[in-house]
Amino acid sequence: VYQHGYTEYLSTAYEVIMNYPIAILLEFAEDEEMKSIARAFLVYKWSVQSLNNFDGQVIAPYARMIGQEDYQPKEYYDFKIPTIYTNWLYWGWGENTNTVNMSIFEDQSPTSHVIYCALSQIQPDAFFQNLGGSKTPFTGLTSASTFGEYGTGVPHMIMRKFYRDKQFAIGTGNFRWVPGGHYADHDTNPFNIIWSTSDRFNFINCTHPFWYSDGDVEGRTPDTWYNGGASPFMQTAQYKNSAIVLFDIPENDPWPGKPNEEKWAWRDNHSKNLLKRGMLRYPKSIDEKVEINGWIFLRENQTYIGIKPLKSYYEQTNLTGKGLDGFNIIKTDHAQTGFVFEVGTADEHKSFKDFQKKLMANKLSINWQKLIVDYTDSQNNQIYIQYQPGLSTTIEKMPDYLAKTDIRGLAESVPVVKINSRPEIPYQKWPMIQSPFINMDGGKLVIRQNDKSIIEVDWTGQYPKIKTM
Repeated sequence: VYQHGYTEYLSTAYEVIMNYPIAILLEFAEDEEMKSIARAFLVYKWSVQSLNNFDGQVIAPYARMIGQEDYQPKEYYDFKIPTIYTNWLYWGWGENTNTVNMSIFEDQSPTSHVIYCALSQIQPDAFFQNLGGSKTPFTGLTSASTFGEYGTGVPHMIMRKFYRDKQFAIGTGNFRWVPGGHYADHDTNPFNIIWSTSDRFNFINCTHPFWYSDGDVEGRTPDTWYNGGASPFMQTAQYKNSAIVLFDIPENDPWPGKPNEEKWAWRDNHSKNLLKRGMLRYPKSIDEKVEINGWIFLRENQTYIGIKPLKSYYEQTNLTGKGLDGFNIIKTDHAQTGFVFEVGTADEHKSFKDFQKKLMANKLSINWQKLIVDYTDSQNNQIYIQYQPGLSTTIEKMPDYLAKTDIRGLAESVPVVKINSRPEIPYQKWPMIQSPFINMDGGKLVIRQNDKSIIEVDWTGQYPKIKTM
């Protein structure tokens, strides 16, 4: 895990399930080597959890979104997201915690594991608790691997970028794919914008319905939002509070019949005519919405969001069902399409109207022949993306269970990105964690506070060596 990361970290359902048995080991094991392993694992997991928390929500991308995050769950069936309760427990109680009630913990659901975390003597260090609830703006990078037992997955499957501000957060990523996918791949949440609010929902998602494009299987329709849904035909550039998402959707499914016939059936009827669509959802509870000059502007309290669909679009406001109730859906039905996003606040802009004027005046150029979009945001940062089509495969060592199926590498869906004319680091050099406070790569994790190291973990040998200063 220290070398490769792990595919399912930050899962809305499984984060606490992966952590609480290790907390048991750390609390009760007598073997010192076992305790050091448990401590090192939890320091890593607390690092990614505290870095990627915003008001209890998980900043995307993350795998295994088995239920959408919900501040006010209406019924037990819809609440398969114990991670939000763990975040509240560890990083601070939000104003929606009055929705906590015992019915949520029935039937030994994953949520019940939060009870162990609450009773355990093993708690995140004060540093993590402070970082998890902090409103200090900062950016970060993290990396997750393919699925594989005990950290044997291929590194750099998900290259994540995130930005946390006082009133909002934004998380994006680019992906490399196991050709044909894995049972967990379809549940990845690739993008979100989150803001502070007392409303039930406080996020925007954006995706292309590749895994769920057929619609013949219940819960696997193009509008199955509550289970995530990343696409190999979606690529993203982000710098702090601004992002560009591009789609380039081919006619044919590149992996028909994989990973198995049952999974393929989810998109069977579209295997030779993939659904051409980029789409996003935003909550109906938003305080204000304005459409002008091809831009969609949203306001929640003092947080402003600008969205520029790059081709014609339409909006659906009357869809119902899990993942649809409480949301409006924006769709742009083109093989090549995309969105520009920028988030701002009243601290930066005189008013919501001034925010609109500024974004509409920002420089935006699009070249569909070369699949290039160039946007200069309100802080005068230039964000450049060139979509890289084709899903070229890089040959590398694969986990045994994939090597047995003759899979020899990962299919890349990674764009060329430049920020202020400087190329982004290649995925081969993407760090496990990079942030102002926590950095991890090459089996070593260093946590710094006030320019001094307070925790160092070196797991380049058989057992981790941990220093706490």
